[in-house]
Amino acid sequence: ITSRKEYQARYKEDPRLPSNPNLMYKKEWMDWADFLGQKDRFYPDLQTASEAAQHLKITSRKEYQARYKKDPRLPSNPYEMYKKEWTDWDDFLLPKTVSDVWSFKQACSVLGINNSRDYRHARKKHKLLPAKPEKLVWWIDWYNALDIPRPYEYGILRGKVLEFGCQTLNDYKKMRLSLNDPRVPSAPAETYSEWTNTHDFFGKKRPYKVRYFEPEWEAWGLLIKEFLKTARAGDTKEKDLCEFVREFIEPSGYGLSPLDFLTRGSVDIHPMLALFSEVPSTRKKKWLFSINEFLDWVLATELTIEDEDTGEIHLVNGARNPFALINFDGEITPEKRGETDKLALPYQFVKATREWIFPDSSLQSTTNYNELSHLHRFSADWITVDDPSLIDENDPDCVVRRNGDKVEIWLPIYWTYTFALMHLPARGRQIIYCDSGEADGEVARIENGKVIWAENKNKLTGLTECQAMVSKIGEDYGVRYTSNKTHFGGQGYRVPFIPDELVYWLIKLRNWQEKYNPISKPTAWFDCKRTNLNESQRKQKGSNCFLFRDVGEVEPGIFGSRLTNRLAAALFFSGKGDVSGTTYFGLPYKDTSEDTLFGFGSLSISQFNSSYTPHSLRVSLINAYAYEFGLPLEVIMKLVGHSSILMSIYYIKSDKTGANLRERLEKGEKEALRNVAYTLKKHIENQRIEECKSQLTANSPEFLTSLTNARPSSSYQFKDFGCCPVGGVFCSEGGDRAMTKVNIFHPVPAGYLGEQNCIRCRFFVTGPAFMMGLVALFNEISLSVHTQSLRHSKLEEDLDNIIEDIEVISHQIYEEKKNNSEMQLLQEKMQAKVAERHKLNSEIETRAKKIDLYLCDMNFVHKHIDDCRTLAKSHPISPNKKLQLVVPASFEVSMDLDDVSCFHQLSEVCENAEIYHSCSDEIAIHQRSQILDRMLINNQIEPKLMFLSEQEQLSVGNQLTELMLSRLKSWENVDKVIDGSLLLTDLDDRSRSTLRSINQLFSAPNLLKIGGQSE
Repeated sequence: ITSRKEYQARYKEDPRLPSNPNLMYKKEWMDWADFLGQKDRFYPDLQTASEAAQHLKITSRKEYQARYKKDPRLPSNPYEMYKKEWTDWDDFLLPKTVSDVWSFKQACSVLGINNSRDYRHARKKHKLLPAKPEKLVWWIDWYNALDIPRPYEYGILRGKVLEFGCQTLNDYKKMRLSLNDPRVPSAPAETYSEWTNTHDFFGKKRPYKVRYFEPEWEAWGLLIKEFLKTARAGDTKEKDLCEFVREFIEPSGYGLSPLDFLTRGSVDIHPMLALFSEVPSTRKKKWLFSINEFLDWVLATELTIEDEDTGEIHLVNGARNPFALINFDGEITPEKRGETDKLALPYQFVKATREWIFPDSSLQSTTNYNELSHLHRFSADWITVDDPSLIDENDPDCVVRRNGDKVEIWLPIYWTYTFALMHLPARGRQIIYCDSGEADGEVARIENGKVIWAENKNKLTGLTECQAMVSKIGEDYGVRYTSNKTHFGGQGYRVPFIPDELVYWLIKLRNWQEKYNPISKPTAWFDCKRTNLNESQRKQKGSNCFLFRDVGEVEPGIFGSRLTNRLAAALFFSGKGDVSGTTYFGLPYKDTSEDTLFGFGSLSISQFNSSYTPHSLRVSLINAYAYEFGLPLEVIMKLVGHSSILMSIYYIKSDKTGANLRERLEKGEKEALRNVAYTLKKHIENQRIEECKSQLTANSPEFLTSLTNARPSSSYQFKDFGCCPVGGVFCSEGGDRAMTKVNIFHPVPAGYLGEQNCIRCRFFVTGPAFMMGLVALFNEISLSVHTQSLRHSKLEEDLDNIIEDIEVISHQIYEEKKNNSEMQLLQEKMQAKVAERHKLNSEIETRAKKIDLYLCDMNFVHKHIDDCRTLAKSHPISPNKKLQLVVPASFEVSMDLDDVSCFHQLSEVCENAEIYHSCSDEIAIHQRSQILDRMLINNQIEPKLMFLSEQEQLSVGNQLTELMLSRLKSWENVDKVIDGSLLLTDLDDRSRSTLRSINQLFSAPNLLKIGGQSE
């Protein structure tokens, strides 16, 4: 018997041997080796045994147990044999020094090192591992040292990539998993010296960027980058110039630098002209402009010589820009559509999608990130945490999971950005570069379901001032953008509007970023790499703490695909098949298995696709805010980030609005202002228009300038909102220019005024004298929009009912299919409902187009009003002027747009119709008369207006409305009486006299005039 194990198996062969000799003879007992006579048989100490084990190239405990008998002096249990010296198996099997490749291999095998990354981690613990193993004797490479299968040659691997149709690194990972081939490296970019970029690797065309130039074109790249530091719209120009170099310079061999190209003399530009011919006119002109701007800049900065004696400037001999004389000014630029051609996502789907991402009740129920389990299934939102000590598992907003020996945390950044874009119709780039407020002195917080302002406790406090996206505006709050409207490089601005449910999640994201993705200081825009701004623009932007910054970075990442895919996924799940064109792995919702959608596996966000883009959100939100929510156009302009209201309308598809210009002036003041227009009319009729031109404005300033006293007064046609100097007979050519450099014009676009749509005509002239007529016209068109919108809403309501019926019938058909029952009647009913739905959609589109037509007119009127107001302010009142056409300073006309009651809007139009001949009451008069008669009935008075003529209804209705407003003091009280929530008998004694006055109004032989000497 030579071991303890063997003793336990055989001691019974001798009945006098005890089972536990160490206990039986404990006074004499030393150890098993002494008892079994093995003391001299084994190595005397741990060091010698360790060297023997290493000589056998044993690298693990398991291998030791299998091979130790190859050396009879190695014990089976060295940890017992040498227990006084024993530490662990790694120490026992590791060589004491690593001096050559063989000892290096031994050490790596013992420590389980499989690659250079593992090696770097192991070195932190085991100092015997050399810092630079490449210097060891007999070193070849890591593959040899670690016995790793050598990767395929670059060309062979790329062939496999193309064979599998890989387009992205994710596709490559899937290919690697399916092949299960150790020769396919996990990181090809780090493995191959031949590696250039992913585009070449996947066989795709390189983007037109300087960084993708081949080395021999470095000189072009250096000068292009220098040029872009000061050029505006640098991202667009970089693409233009890189495409110019790659598609024209490289194939033609016209010089490895711009200097060679500009000084070579003869250049055949026909290949470039051929490239120009392949692109639209607008793109062609921009491309040529970028090329000429760059080449002229090179000539000025690199190829210009100044004579030191004379100061004269000369170009280097032969230097010239071969494209300087090329232009495409004679080409017709396609007319822009007055409306976006992008798909508009119906607002109900936008709302449903928002509520799928973050529940609508989040603010009230204080929803946390750990409750959003439906978002946790997307693998792209999880990242590995290098430092697990940062994790706070008691924080409900810290969502973590274990993936093998790795700890991963869920990122709320991308979904919050998607959610924000579903609330704010600003450009995505504006939102993504918003500030978190981490360095502001005061920040927004949620307390008891309300937004409050509290002192900022962050260590960065005070380094920025009022930069946060959730921004305090007076006693209220709104959104602050760090960039200005269409000019991303401009200064930021605030909008006094932001939904509370969005505020809640923005504050949550700020808190998350502070805790799990902190920054040491606000980030200077100059240091940002992804803004597409040039150096001089970035220098002016200051610093911000970017709310949507990537993990481990100080600025936002590339959000294009992240947003598009998440929007598609949200539409896919929230629409449940109702949103056409949304798919997962190419399949619509109804064809995707429930196990795939609702099982325990992860979902690939990149496989969700939709016909609707982030731009569709923009279209839908502008619709909703302009029409469904009745936001003022100025607020929408700021929300959308456009430079003019007209541009906002370009994006609007159509829907409804009840906006109305807020009344500031009394009826008498309106009549006084109308007299100012009459004064202007007299001056023009007396052929004195040149005295008035400084106080006029027009759609075409050139045409206004051309007006002289020589023009016959008979050619002027006057209206309450302006005049037509061509007698109203050139409407057929009052539109935009049909061809450049040719005096051919389109007709005036038809609108609310019909084909004689003066407000959009290039001959139309107006001014502050006509301001109230313009305001009256604006309100009249607004009423028409509102009327059409109500009909549009009714059609949409009918459509919703039809869709609901279709869903019910569809469910019934499904149940009948399961029971194999007769379905013909149900299918016929379904077809009838579908046909009705198509008809309703057609009617809705008709209404929508009419609304859109009126809205375009509203914006032209609004522009004229604003021009008049600006003109009035620029001409201060002067007592010496004989002709003062501008509105006096005390008459400040507000152009604020506001939601008012239907009756208020009707009354405004009717009042203006009595003052201005150009205004029509045909839409308003009957609606208002019905409302007033209903009010009379509610107050126990017989209806009166229904028995009057239209002219009498207008006059009496205006007086009745004026009477109520003078007695009830506010439109709010008038509206309460009109809708029946307040009766005249409920009022105080003075207000009750209104009841008597109303009776007097209808009983008097002559209509009572409000504001007279007696009641």
